Amino acid sequence: MINKIFIKIFILFTIVIFFNSCRQQYEPTDSDFSQFGWRYYEDGDYLGARDWFQEALKEDSTFGDAYNGAGWSLGHLGQADSARFYFSSWLSIANEETDYLFDYYAGLAFAYNALGNDEQALEYARDQFFGNQDVVSGDIWCFCHRQDINQIDVRLIQAVSEFRLGEFDKCLITINALYTDLTKYLSKADDASQITGDYLDLDGSNSFSLNDKLYNGEWLDLNSDGILSPGEERYFDVYPLNYDGQTVMGRNYLANHLALLTSHASSQNGKNKLSCNDERCN
Repeated sequence: MINKIFIKIFILFTIVIFFNSCRQQYEPTDSDFSQFGWRYYEDGDYLGARDWFQEALKEDSTFGDAYNGAGWSLGHLGQADSARFYFSSWLSIANEETDYLFDYYAGLAFAYNALGNDEQALEYARDQFFGNQDVVSGDIWCFCHRQDINQIDVRLIQAVSEFRLGEFDKCLITINALYTDLTKYLSKADDASQITGDYLDLDGSNSFSLNDKLYNGEWLDLNSDGILSPGEERYFDVYPLNYDGQTVMGRNYLANHLALLTSHASSQNGKNKLSCNDERCN
């Protein structure tokens, strides 16, 4: 990959040469540096991306896109507290009425989740992100520079935080909302069915998708030995779920579904196939 210092020198050199004929000089702007940052980010070079975004902030400490890029790059580098700093720094000076802030709300939800602060993760996932989303327009959030990161992931953060805080009834509502997102925006499945792993692969796609049923952890225990044996029928659930979070069994079911949805619907295991409105990204 081309050295960043070389690129910066090259930009300065070529631009100055080009404009010398017009008796003008041009200095790279915060936007120029930020664009390079996003190129590195999209290539998976998060360390290089971070450097470019920080360079952009040296040019202009009020440039929101650079705060966004620095936060996401640091998040991928496992530096959750530093990511939190950049997202929060922009929110402290942003205009909540006119600026698009969902990237920052989502980033803070992920950062606080990684830091183990479930109260703050809920603040930004449930109250800020979904609390400000225009559900009437049906606008589905995805992160423009890596669209497999989308609102399904934010739902998962919210549900996990609610479960950890003992808000089991709210967690159930969030899980059902997550599945509503999946069923509303994924392509329709066929009628074919086959059992694969811990869900019913109704469309034969070998991946969790619309109308697939998740294994709920129960089975017809013919041997009464408490062990799932070959030939014993497993039980699968359909949505919406309706568990009693006040019972141990209900909480176990919730925990099991959270684990399954994280495995099959989270961006960390590949695209979750949510169809985003990418008009804003273009």
